[in-house]
Order: sequence, then C-alpha cells, then structure tokens
Amino acid sequence: MTTEIPHPPLADGWVTALAAMAETLGTDRFPGALRQILSQCCSFDSMVISRYEGALPPASLYQDLDELQAAITVEFYASGPYLLDPLYQACRNGCTPAAYRLMDLAPEAFFRSEYYRAFYRKISISDEIGVLVQDGAERWIIVSLARFARRQRFEAADTARLNTVFQVISAAVRRQWGQAETAAQGFQQPDWEDRMQTFGTGVLSPREREVVQLVLQGHSTPSAAAYLGIAEGTVKVHRHHAYSKLGIASQAELFSMATRHLAGAG
Repeated sequence: MTTEIPHPPLADGWVTALAAMAETLGTDRFPGALRQILSQCCSFDSMVISRYEGALPPASLYQDLDELQAAITVEFYASGPYLLDPLYQACRNGCTPAAYRLMDLAPEAFFRSEYYRAFYRKISISDEIGVLVQDGAERWIIVSLARFARRQRFEAADTARLNTVFQVISAAVRRQWGQAETAAQGFQQPDWEDRMQTFGTGVLSPREREVVQLVLQGHSTPSAAAYLGIAEGTVKVHRHHAYSKLGIASQAELFSMATRHLAGAG
C-alpha cells in the first residue's frame, strides 16, 4: 500500500481569492485578482506577465514595476536577452506546463553566465518563479513572480503549492489572454534550438559551436567539459579559437552577437 505525499497547505484565503479571480475574468481587474490568489501560494514582490510566440519578442501583458524597473525588465529584456532566458528556453524546448523555480531550469553556472551579468543582475531580484502556461503549439504565457534582492530564495514548497492550483490558474490565464490558433497555413516559427545550431555556421568548427552554445547557456568550463566529455583545457582552447574567429574578445560581446542572431538580425 502506498502513501500519498500531501502538497504543502495553501493559505486560508485561497478559496475566496479563487472566487474573486473567477469574477474578474475578462476585465482589467483580473491581474490584481490573479496576484491575490498567487500570493496565497507563496510570497513575492513583483509579477510580470508576458506572451511568447515562437522566437518573436515577448508581448507584455501586465507588470507591476516602477518606470525604471519596467524599462529594464520589460523593454530591454524584449530587445534580445529573452532568447537566453532559461524559462523561455524551457518553453521552446517543450517542457511540461507548470510552475518552476528559475534554478530548477537554469544551468549550474547560471550566476556566472553572461545572461546573468548582462541582464539578470540589473533587475535586482534574488529569485524568480515562472508559471509556464501553454497557449498553442508555438505560444506560451509566462507569469513571472520575483523576489527582490536580499530576500530569501523560493523553496520547493512554493512551486508545489502553485502546482496544486496550476490547472485552474492556467485555464484562467488562457481565458484572459489566450489567442485562437491563427497562424497561417504552413507557417512555422523557427525553433530556438534550430536557430542556435546555425550560430557561427561557416565560421566555427562543430566543436567550437558546441562550446559557445554551452557558454551562452551559462555552463562553466568544468561543466562544459563534463557535458562534452573533453578536458577543461580543451574547452578553453576551443573558446579562444571561437572568439578569435568571431572577432570578439569577451563573453559580453558573444552574448550581444548571439542575441542578434537568435532574434533574426544576424
């Protein structure tokens, strides 16, 4: 006989919050009601909701940030960094719709990646949960819940509570912001992985492309070496040769070049 492991309990007010959310569907009061019910599952400081369609820049659906935070978190993010966001990559790579902590999806060297240095550190948050809602073959809506700097990171119990009510949240989010299947017949957005595979084609060797892709995803030299089954020194040599061939001298320049390529501008 097996014993079912219970989910962490929800706050007492979640039923009331759920009813309020249902009542506000289709109105401009829905984001506030959604925020209220999500706060019954875990505490957070900000909520940003974006729609993603293929490799196109995300469309902002809601955010509760001040003007400066919004300029970085929404506008700068949509200019290219989103393409290297672990939450976005998880969607593009076909993950199961659910709530995830960022660190459940990010490479082990995320905090040393150029994405972290060039974008994530600028938004001054300590941690993030993404509620990943699928709205079609190529469309996702991500509800990003963040805690500001110096606050404790999210725990597994936080995503467990969110996933307890995920089906209800997902249905409400799709009803509020979802779109009908309107893609033209035969049209297909380029897949992130397919586009990434073409970065450096004709310039870099296959192994050099593998190394720079791992670097962009946040892998350290040791983890890239372990992933590829080669020595750390060999990884460094391939990275040096790749930078030389691409005409760049730093990871920041690699990040800039890669995001332009992924966005279709290069």
